[in-house]
Amino acid sequence: MQTKTKGVVLISVLLIVLLLSSVAVIMGNNYLISLKRATYLEFQANSLNFFRNIESLSIKKIDQELRFNSKVHTKQNSLFINNFIFETVKGRIIGQIVDGSNCFNINSMVIKTESNFIPNNKTIEAFKKFMELKEVDNSLVDEAIDQIIDWIDLDSNPRAYGLEDYYYSGPLNTPKEYSGRRLFYSVDELKSLPAIRSIGWSIFNNSFCALPESNGLSININTLGLEHASLLSSLFLNLPLSDAEYIIANIPDEGISNKAELAILFPSYNLDSTNGAIIFSSKSFNLITSINYEGFNAKSISRIYYGNNNNSYIFSRIYNGI
Repeated sequence: MQTKTKGVVLISVLLIVLLLSSVAVIMGNNYLISLKRATYLEFQANSLNFFRNIESLSIKKIDQELRFNSKVHTKQNSLFINNFIFETVKGRIIGQIVDGSNCFNINSMVIKTESNFIPNNKTIEAFKKFMELKEVDNSLVDEAIDQIIDWIDLDSNPRAYGLEDYYYSGPLNTPKEYSGRRLFYSVDELKSLPAIRSIGWSIFNNSFCALPESNGLSININTLGLEHASLLSSLFLNLPLSDAEYIIANIPDEGISNKAELAILFPSYNLDSTNGAIIFSSKSFNLITSINYEGFNAKSISRIYYGNNNNSYIFSRIYNGI
């Protein structure tokens, strides 16, 4: 009987120890999760401060550059090759400024008047040429043009293939929306247009932007890469894609400062742009900041514009913690 009693006591003790061990493991896991959550929240707060500080430094750097050199910006400009790099005990912060002007500004599809936004025919022709190079069906292109203009303009009169508030707020559209009646703040807003969804988002995501102006389409030829060949070709009625690629590949590292130099460098081409403007400097920049700190990673893209008041400002930003 004593042996049986000892066995029961031993089993009971082991069960208690097992139960206490399980409770300790659960409490330990909860503590580690809470600790990791607290560490991440601290990283999130610190990364936002880092992002804002890099933005301030970038704005000062851009303002200083454009006040003393607003005529020519090349790939070798100090803005683009001298990154912000900060090493800390716990991580590394890198901020890189890139030219943000070499994209198809969707807001240049219109011209601002005293009472409304009206179509910009030159940019519309460039849009058609660009879509032709991407082999997009003409009917979809016409729909996209009208829907973009109707989304921006201030009236309620739909164009031939356009859409006004009756569509976006109607029973067939979810969620209920209204047209912007303003310039696009972000190219992502194009996703709300049916024609853009039919064409395919990759074309717009890779090549389009929404700059805070509607003064016509322009690109800085000094910072173009071969991936911008369709954009360059779209500015001209009779410039094939292969010729655009040739021109981009032969832009000298020191850049071109005016149209006369451009004509001398490429005498066999008529480079008097008909659908937009060739320029030699930039007013729009993208700041790409990445942070690696205590095992966490985060990235931000801040879009900076040098305005008419000779000061830069951020017109959009995206923070993405990883």
